[in-house]
Amino acid sequence: MSAPRVVVAILAAGASRRLGRPKQLVSIDGEPLLRRQCRCALASEVGDVVVVLGWNADQHRRVIADLPVQVCVNGRWAEGLAASLRCAVRAARSRRAALLVFPCDQYRLVADDLQALYAIWLKTPQRACVSRDGDYAGPPAIVPQAYHNDVLALTGDVGARSVLYRSGCPSPLEIENPRATYDLDCPEDARRADAWSRRRSA
Repeated sequence: MSAPRVVVAILAAGASRRLGRPKQLVSIDGEPLLRRQCRCALASEVGDVVVVLGWNADQHRRVIADLPVQVCVNGRWAEGLAASLRCAVRAARSRRAALLVFPCDQYRLVADDLQALYAIWLKTPQRACVSRDGDYAGPPAIVPQAYHNDVLALTGDVGARSVLYRSGCPSPLEIENPRATYDLDCPEDARRADAWSRRRSA
């Protein structure tokens, strides 16, 4: 029997207001973060790659125009994270696939992280699977098809945690991944990311 299908969705629709500049274009290892994340997802070979854009979508689309990814534009990006998750779920449902949620700003993740997450999830594909590090439990995460209707019902600036950890359902599988806790949310995060990237290229 063939393995369940997965769509990797890179969520990159936000306006980066707290950061003060587009996180999609922040240079990591010498390339725009959005492009880096797309290449990471493609290299994992976990499944089709979908990119959810919103604010400044035309400019961000140009950064990845030559990559074999599907671009979905979230016209309701200003609503918050739930609107992007709904776009991602619709892309996964069109392929009858589970959804791997991969936020654009988790800049330390590598293809091996997505492959490891997928391998753990395949052991019990009816359960969700999330990344864990201490108190952190979240993306990258795999949302099985059985949860998609509930994600589609989310609104506002909320993620899928309330759906994945809802009472009466099996708790998600968890995989240890300290790299998942690093993101680009504010200027201090950007300074930390720049220093990390410089150390890698030195």
